Amino acid sequence: MVNLIGAKVMHTTFGTGVVTEQADNYVTVKFATKTAKFIYPDSFEKFLKVEAVDVQAAIMKSISEAKAAAEHKRQAEAAAEEQRRVAISVVEPNLKKVKSLDEMFAPDYHAEKLARQPILTYQQVEDRFGIRISGFGRGINPTDDTVVLISSIGKVRGSFVYHDKWTEDGDYLYSGEGRAGDQAMTKGNLAIRDAARDGKKIHLFVKFSPREYYYQGVFELVDYTYEDDKDENGNIRKEYKFRLRKLA
Repeated sequence: MVNLIGAKVMHTTFGTGVVTEQADNYVTVKFATKTAKFIYPDSFEKFLKVEAVDVQAAIMKSISEAKAAAEHKRQAEAAAEEQRRVAISVVEPNLKKVKSLDEMFAPDYHAEKLARQPILTYQQVEDRFGIRISGFGRGINPTDDTVVLISSIGKVRGSFVYHDKWTEDGDYLYSGEGRAGDQAMTKGNLAIRDAARDGKKIHLFVKFSPREYYYQGVFELVDYTYEDDKDENGNIRKEYKFRLRKLA
């Protein structure tokens, strides 16, 4: 606070006066015709002006800083309120979906291992990784420095087209590409197998709809097997099962 005791001031109506008393939020000024109290520092912006230019400048600076602090506080409170509103409108609907998600899986899928946030749209996934998602969305998408895996929960005759699932200890079993007949170690399957050698990170999404791609994080290939399972036609075929482990 600027010390104003004894300072000469000019009032727009009462003329010249002297500050005789000062408190945290007011000053008392003695004029020729009356003594009056004024709110400090607000009055120095509208009614009063200190004769000493440097003192008046100091008061105006304090007023400006107080206004800036108040505006910053207002904006912070508004931002916090907006975040709270978004949390209510977005997070709560997602929480409501959690129950239905669990009901969509067989017990051996271990849906409790599924990360429920963040959720991206297919456009956001495409833009973030520079890929183009084809078909119904499930697939292996290699880029120059990543391998983006999209696991789908699409079902055929009550079972998964691909046999992706979490293990009890938190690894993810991702079925190789190839919907019918024996799968071959080519293209996307090779991209997963050779990701570490090629210095590529494996990113995993689990898709529920075009606007719901649940990001699971960055994974590494632990090992893979080539075993019997059903293809989309219900026929037994050889299928690659890549065991992926999330990186800390």
